[in-house]
Parts: sequence; C-alpha cells; structure tokens
Amino acid sequence: MRRRQRIAAWRAGLPERIAGAARRWGFAPGETLVEGEASCILSARGPDGSALVLKCALPGQGLGAEAAALAALAGRGVARLVAADPAEGLLLLERAVPGTPLLVLARQDDEAALRIAARFVAALPAPVPPGGLFAEAAGWGRALATARGRLPQALLDRASGLLAELSASTPERLLLHGDLHPANILRHGEGWIAVDPKGLIGERAAEAACLLRHPADPAVLVRAPRRIALLAEAARLDRQRLVAWGYVAAAIAAAWAVQDGADPSPWLVAAEATAPLLSPRGSG
Repeated sequence: MRRRQRIAAWRAGLPERIAGAARRWGFAPGETLVEGEASCILSARGPDGSALVLKCALPGQGLGAEAAALAALAGRGVARLVAADPAEGLLLLERAVPGTPLLVLARQDDEAALRIAARFVAALPAPVPPGGLFAEAAGWGRALATARGRLPQALLDRASGLLAELSASTPERLLLHGDLHPANILRHGEGWIAVDPKGLIGERAAEAACLLRHPADPAVLVRAPRRIALLAEAARLDRQRLVAWGYVAAAIAAAWAVQDGADPSPWLVAAEATAPLLSPRGSG
C-alpha cells in the first residue's frame, strides 16, 4: 500500500482508535493542538485531572523507537510516558505546562539557550536497552551518498571520512534523544523537559551536534566557533570530537534539505564556519 493510502486508511480509523484508547487508559481527549499530514497531538486529561497529551502518528519504526526511548528514559529529563500502543500509533504522555519551547529564548539569547540544552546533552543519555529498534548515528552517512551531484563533492567526501573515523573511535555507545533542538525542549514548571525523542544510538557529541545546526539562521550558524566552545565546556565534551560531529551534522542536514527540495544554504554556512576548526587528522 502506498504511503498516501496508508495515511488515508489510518486517518479514517483514528477516531475509533482514540475512543478505544480513552476507554482502556481512562483519559478524556480534548482539542487538537498540532495537526500534521500523518500525525496529530491532542490535549487530554487523566482520571486525576492531570494534564496529558495524546500523540497520534502513523505506526512504524519511528513511533516504536520513540515509545521505547521514552520507556527507557522513564521521565528522566523527558516527558513521562503514561501509556503506549505503537501498533495503533498512539502514545499518551505527560504534558509540559506551560510548554513554552526553548526556541523562544534561543531567538533572544542563543548562548543562554545553548547552556540549558547542554544540561540535556550531559545528563539525558542512558544505557541502550535490549530489544529496541533504534537507529545508529553512524547510519546518518546514508544521506550523504544520496546527495552526490547536488552538494559540493569535497563537503560530502570530508563528512563521510569524518563520520567513518568518528564511528570507529567512539568512546561510548548510549541511547540519545536523537533530535535535541530548541523546539523539542519545553518549559515545564520551573524547569525544562525534552519531547519527541527519536531514539538514537551514539555518543554525546553526536547529540550536541544537533544543537549546532539549530536554529536554521545563518547569522547564528556562522558563530560555530563560539557555540562549539560553549557546548564543549557546558556539556563536558571533547572539543575536537564535537567539532567533527558538528561538521558532519551540518553536511547531513544539507543533504536532508536537498532530499526534501529545501534550501541547504544555512547548513552549508554552518559547515563552512566549522571547517577551519577541524584538526588535520579529522576527529582528533
């Protein structure tokens, strides 16, 4: 079945799935907060009146990995998973209140936002649980191969070489959030929690590299030297490994952009700003 047909069939049965989950899990569904092509997020209330959200998404490996990552992290720095049925495409989660994204602060004070995000880089990763179908950060290189002929070959070759070096010399293999950026870190009470983990296996420097390519503003991304220094210090990361991951992540983001028909120029700016910081041996 083609993807559009799958989405249409899934959406047609969604009201019944939501009603069934509400009966099983004892929550009251509310208004739609976010609407996407193959996903939506509804407000919800638990039987005790607690604020929840119901995430509905097309079933598949991605949602299964998210559910497994949330279960493994068990509310430590992430939204607490209340109930899950990945086969039905449903996750019931703690709701961040007020839920203001860190992106709001990042647009006003990028360095302050980076320091907050660095706490997640340092503390959030967990041991890899058995049985989870998680992606590997090393597998990001597949995107580089698909961009040949559409991005500078020197960029793709250098990023591919660095990724191979980083993967072969990784100092740790942890369960990462995998998509840690300012829009996925939300204000919750007096603190912050992360949402929408992808469930990625890799090292902390790979997690931090995601922050180096956000927000997609060339005026921010061109400050790569300062942002790398700040993240390396705040998250206690090896600076040269972070530099190498930053370059690789920028190249991969550019490759993803051309795949999606989007403008890769912000990520090319980030790669260009990071390149002078690379050690002669690559990852160091």
